[in-house]
Amino acid sequence: MSTSSAQLVGGRYEIVRTLGQGAFGHTFLARDREGDRAVAIKLLDTRGRNDLKAYELFKREAVVLGAVRHHGIPEVFETFQDMWYGASAAFLVMEYIEGTSLAQVIDEKRGIEGSEVVHVFLELLGILDYLHNRVPPILHRDIKPSNIILRPNGFPALVDFGSVRRVFMTPEETGSTIAGTYGYMPYEQYMGQATPASDLYAMAATFLHLLTGRAPREFMNDEGRIQVPETLPGEPRLRGVIERLLRPSPAERFASARDVRNALVGSAELVPATGARTSVQRASPEMTALFALPPAPRELSGDTKQLMQWATPSTMRLLYASEKASAGDDWGILDGLTLVFFSVITAGILPITYASMANNRRRRMKRFFRGGSPAVAEVIKTEIQGLPFDEKIARVTYQFEADGDLHRDSDTVLPVIADRWQPGDRIPVLYLPDRNYDSVIVAVE
Repeated sequence: MSTSSAQLVGGRYEIVRTLGQGAFGHTFLARDREGDRAVAIKLLDTRGRNDLKAYELFKREAVVLGAVRHHGIPEVFETFQDMWYGASAAFLVMEYIEGTSLAQVIDEKRGIEGSEVVHVFLELLGILDYLHNRVPPILHRDIKPSNIILRPNGFPALVDFGSVRRVFMTPEETGSTIAGTYGYMPYEQYMGQATPASDLYAMAATFLHLLTGRAPREFMNDEGRIQVPETLPGEPRLRGVIERLLRPSPAERFASARDVRNALVGSAELVPATGARTSVQRASPEMTALFALPPAPRELSGDTKQLMQWATPSTMRLLYASEKASAGDDWGILDGLTLVFFSVITAGILPITYASMANNRRRRMKRFFRGGSPAVAEVIKTEIQGLPFDEKIARVTYQFEADGDLHRDSDTVLPVIADRWQPGDRIPVLYLPDRNYDSVIVAVE
């Protein structure tokens, strides 16, 4: 269909072009005239055919996607019935994910840095962790390069849930549907026995394809088992994780997406270092040190104590928060005299105020360094706020994923630290699951 035809469906969606096409379905890029936004519209086209199974899968996709909320999964806006070339058809309107699929990256032989591959891998594990921990768990069942879109900011999205299935089905749903793509789906999925481990298998096969430029079927032996090459481009530990995820028996693979993530971030070398500017932002020393911390609960000693001290401004540093200075700089006689002067004219209020602020921050940081879990957060915005006696502090709003959910929080840092960041940048945080995912930024000048 030409773009000039400008066909209108649902009374408001103007078809722009075709994004994808299958036996029964078409996916279009469309413009929502009322919302003035781009949307993706999936059409179930069964003209001349009465395929109840296709309709069941289409309806299942709409129901499942309508109940999930995750930044890595397209949001469903609405479903409706309308005429399509003289016949009634079902439509699913969802968020349009702008970006490039991993299939395009592979086809165009683009180079992806090792840190970016790990970043995408970890983000997708977060998406799967969210889906698999839903009640009931949700399986995608067709993870492959064409169904993973890299947004312009470097974050992936998992699309095309046409094969999606809830592990515990309703009485109206049948369990005989075999969905997936050859080379990416494990043996048990051919038997209609898909589990969360099946999605993890498909993800590993996808990244084997991405890293080597060769389809998974090219690595299959006579028994149908994928044999991972001894030398694999990218981070060394990634090979071991991929090899384990591609084992024939689900029992031999990692038990969950979270276990896979823990296996990866257990090494400081594999800390994701990408974000809105993936080509220039690198892992900061504090991020590397944060992920190298021992498991909680921790003793506040050695490297743990040193990192906490570096990340906690002293009373004097807060007094000069707006100035550019290293946290380890020595304060001179003039600084001391200035402090004495302002202490006198404020009747001692100034040092008491800032000492109290520093002590409160130190106590808060101790709690997080003893029992907090490390995470990588995305900066949303930064605001400069006033402190007593005309000093400034920066409040940074950010979001991070933990235990399958997206959490939003804010924390204060010195302005000279916040000046380094832009929305979309990746920053290190510690969070407390048992305190409603309260969190702090771990940043050093």
